[in-house]
Amino acid sequence: MRPILVMATLPLLAPLLDANLALAATELRCPPALTVQAQPEAPGGWSPYPAKDLHSFAGVTLIEGDRASQMASDAPASLAPDREVRRGRSLVQAWEFAGPRRETVFLLCRYRNTGATLAIDLPREVRRCTLTLETDLRGAVVEEPKNAPQLACR
Repeated sequence: MRPILVMATLPLLAPLLDANLALAATELRCPPALTVQAQPEAPGGWSPYPAKDLHSFAGVTLIEGDRASQMASDAPASLAPDREVRRGRSLVQAWEFAGPRRETVFLLCRYRNTGATLAIDLPREVRRCTLTLETDLRGAVVEEPKNAPQLACR
């Protein structure tokens, strides 16, 4: 009896599931932490022991162009925020994508105390990304904030 009830309610839930999947497909957020496999290079006579290190989210870089060639470059074509607004102890940076883009834009998620990053192409339907960073009393971005930066791309 229970499987019939689930199957009977599934068509009623389908529109809601489709709407949630569409929202999830256009809203990007960097993972809050990144696990990195550290493999030490040991000099002669020493034995290396690998470790897994957890690194918290630090910020983003938006880069325009082909991801493979940009990541191989010493100076990738990073995009400056279109706007920066200070709100209390926060700095909000915003990137706007109003019209059609000729080049691919990708999001590079950066993490504390590692050079390892994560990248994903920004879907063409994304029109705006905002990053909120914690600042000190003088307005400088805090290196080790109490709260992780907040990113939203929609």
